[in-house]
Amino acid sequence: MRHLLRTCLLVVLLPVLFACATGFNAMEEPEISVINIVPLEAEGMFEQRAKIDLRIINPNDFDLNITGFSFKLDINDSRFTRGVNNEALTVPRLGEAKTSLVVTTTMLDIFRQVMVLDKQQNPNYTISGKLYLGNARIRSVSFKHEGELGER
Repeated sequence: MRHLLRTCLLVVLLPVLFACATGFNAMEEPEISVINIVPLEAEGMFEQRAKIDLRIINPNDFDLNITGFSFKLDINDSRFTRGVNNEALTVPRLGEAKTSLVVTTTMLDIFRQVMVLDKQQNPNYTISGKLYLGNARIRSVSFKHEGELGER
């Protein structure tokens, strides 16, 4: 009798556990793109502040409750900035949201970009990092997106 009970429980619970495990591992990577970069007032001789506007697209069938993120932004294969943000943001399922953040970059990084930008109209960029989620099962998700500044 106990053997039959164990077998029945196994038959009932195994598909449920499998569905939970595979359902949450099937998360698609969100797409994060740079919309705009606006220089701000410098805070010193060797640093430059900038406001970066981002668009986050959620291709998943559930909301992304973002509690923060870390990122690195390269322009024309050279480091422009890296940073973190701990602002909460919800990106609706199959939707998008915009956010802005203030970053600091060095004058050396700016100088490198100016030298290359003089020869190129729409520079390429790569933004990569990790989104931290307010979800007990999925704590974070990595992202990487390549694009062209000024593209629509």
